[in-house]
Amino acid sequence: MVKISFLGSCREVGRSAILIESNQGDQCVLDYGVRFNEEDRMPIAANLSRLKAVALTHCHIDHSGALPFLYLNGNKPPLFTNAVTLEIVEKLIYDMLKVSSYPYPFGKKEINELIRYSQFLENGIKQKIAPKFYITFYDAGHVPGSVSIIVEVDGKRIFYSGDINTIKTNLVDSANPNDIPEIDVAIMESTYALRAHPPRAALEREFVERTINIIENGGKVLVPAFGVARSQEALMILDKYHYKGKLFLDGLATLISKIYFDYPNSLKNKNNYRKAMRNVNFVNRRRKRLYAKKSNGVIVSPSGMLKGGAAMEYIRPILKDPSSAIFLIGYQVEGTPGRQLLDEGIFQFKEHHSYPYIDYDINIKAKCEIKHYDFSSHSDGEELHNYIDSLNFNNNSKEIFCVHGDNKATITFAKQLAEKGFNSVAPEDGEVYKI
Repeated sequence: MVKISFLGSCREVGRSAILIESNQGDQCVLDYGVRFNEEDRMPIAANLSRLKAVALTHCHIDHSGALPFLYLNGNKPPLFTNAVTLEIVEKLIYDMLKVSSYPYPFGKKEINELIRYSQFLENGIKQKIAPKFYITFYDAGHVPGSVSIIVEVDGKRIFYSGDINTIKTNLVDSANPNDIPEIDVAIMESTYALRAHPPRAALEREFVERTINIIENGGKVLVPAFGVARSQEALMILDKYHYKGKLFLDGLATLISKIYFDYPNSLKNKNNYRKAMRNVNFVNRRRKRLYAKKSNGVIVSPSGMLKGGAAMEYIRPILKDPSSAIFLIGYQVEGTPGRQLLDEGIFQFKEHHSYPYIDYDINIKAKCEIKHYDFSSHSDGEELHNYIDSLNFNNNSKEIFCVHGDNKATITFAKQLAEKGFNSVAPEDGEVYKI
């Protein structure tokens, strides 16, 4: 029987890593990411001596950050991905190693090996990786280059959603469940399974209108945002609703924004993207950062959960200014500074590195406006249910594994699906299932 081993992302958002093993023992890993905060950040250890391929859904660190570990030894499996994802993965992992004090068991050599053994796979093209073992990519609608994966092994067809979004954003088109062929098993993300996103258009207008009001009254707006996709989405929303004030982009987001110019086919509308970027001041040197600090305008900068990054350069005076605001626009994992700021109105952050000369010790009760705008690139609960209801299961097997969500989300989502007749479960890390 085919084995599915869950090496991470079970009842948590982080370290996505799923191992598929055929009857003959051939193996394929789907994603290989890291956790955000815990001491044990790597996927669960497993015997990967017969690893024939690695397939990556998208570039985010919780899906890709541990990939270099797979290239430590003599077995160098091909990494199947696409060009825009690979280029961003390289940048994100280097950045992770630079800013983190965690002792990751890999470095530049392994990153180079990862790149060396990468192969690009177009969506919809079936790729053989071993006897009776194939993978196929489908658009996931999450970020530029993101995919869901079909694994066909020993006559079984396993669907791995990765992170999906069935609602169009300004940056990318949405995922379509009708593109997915008949399946036996689904492994589904559950990030917002218990949430309902507000209507997108109304939220975008409110975000821009509130931003304009603050700027016109002499304040600043800091938008801490993930460097990949969410920063660019914020810039496109501001342009779409005719924000005309000063606009700055800092940190890793500047590099990612430039990479997207090189891969226009990964975007929904390359012309709209270019138009939005024309109004942006890219902060790439100290003098521009000083100018941004003195200006009353919008500053879009990582990190999205306020765990560090260039946003730290701006946050102190903004927190103390009642006329200014911090607008969080991404998922805030429990225990992160961004989540505490939202829940308690207090920002606490402490970090010191001799290189790259980081020294922060911040504990401030916010006087500025704090608000979360849910510009999610994940499907919410209703959208996830609709997506699953549109999938075709072979012989009514209806097996579903709920992953990539917190403990409550994954367990409750699995129960909801079971009530609808699905054979659903929220697996725990390390569990192995046979199908």
